[in-house]
Amino acid sequence: MLKHSAKILSVSSILLMMVPASFALAETTASFRYPLSNFTGPVPSQWAKLAVDPERNEIYALNQYQNDIRIFDEHGMEIYSFGEEFVSATDIAIGDDGDVYVLTKSHAASTLHLCDYRGEPTSEIELKNLPAEFSSFRADRLVYAQGVLYLVDSGRLLVAVVDSDGSFKRGHDLDATLKQLTVGDKRTKEKRLADISMHGFDVDKNGNMLFTVPTLFSAFRMSADGELEGFGRAGSGPGKFGVTGGIVADAEGRIYVSDRLRCVVLIFDENFEFQSEFGFRGDRPSNLIVPDDLAIDNNGNVYVAQAANRGVSVFSVTSK
Repeated sequence: MLKHSAKILSVSSILLMMVPASFALAETTASFRYPLSNFTGPVPSQWAKLAVDPERNEIYALNQYQNDIRIFDEHGMEIYSFGEEFVSATDIAIGDDGDVYVLTKSHAASTLHLCDYRGEPTSEIELKNLPAEFSSFRADRLVYAQGVLYLVDSGRLLVAVVDSDGSFKRGHDLDATLKQLTVGDKRTKEKRLADISMHGFDVDKNGNMLFTVPTLFSAFRMSADGELEGFGRAGSGPGKFGVTGGIVADAEGRIYVSDRLRCVVLIFDENFEFQSEFGFRGDRPSNLIVPDDLAIDNNGNVYVAQAANRGVSVFSVTSK
């Protein structure tokens, strides 16, 4: 059964959650460390999809355009690669025991593959007991959190939460929830909410779903019982959103959102107050080019996937 929002904030109230205009209100800073590399230098990739193995503190990077999955150790050095057999892979997730889940998508359907910790395929996971509302469901995003898998159809804004064997547990129709928001007059509402789609998606330590909607210049946090909160304001200055991309939260509750247009990663506290941002467009190693997917490991390193074959850059964040 689909869950709808128990408490919905209007877009107008979301837009009133104005982030502070200053660059960094708290002493939260990010320092560039290194790019993900091998013995020949930085490993190029185009908007890689990222996942962290929490047990081994290894980072997996899926280069969708080359069916290439590379594993890097906690120091950012490549230790293994696989993935040639996964045609049209769209996302990757790592289970608590090191199992690897790879999501592939074709014109007709999406398929969830289970592999061992080094990428050897062991089985395909069939989705079971999906409700009628998911009859045309085709997942293109995948997250593993708290022992379950979150499969996301980002075009339809549907989320299916399933067990590791594919059994359906619950579903969320985020499109229906967002379209209950009020945005001024009817004409404005229809214009703002027409053909919305999700971009970034993740699940925080408390089981809250985090996602971004670029056309609303907003990021959202939704609890498992359907309470929806959002934040963000369009603009080109610090703390404002151009085109929202990836989203992730760290162990302290800070929320990171990449901005593909402004070429920065913005940091907010758990109350959605703007803290700082880092990256900025340029050619230096610490700069970012159209940053997108994000991941955070147990050491607090933030991994940022980029365009232009810039690969994945690693930053450390400190806060006082």
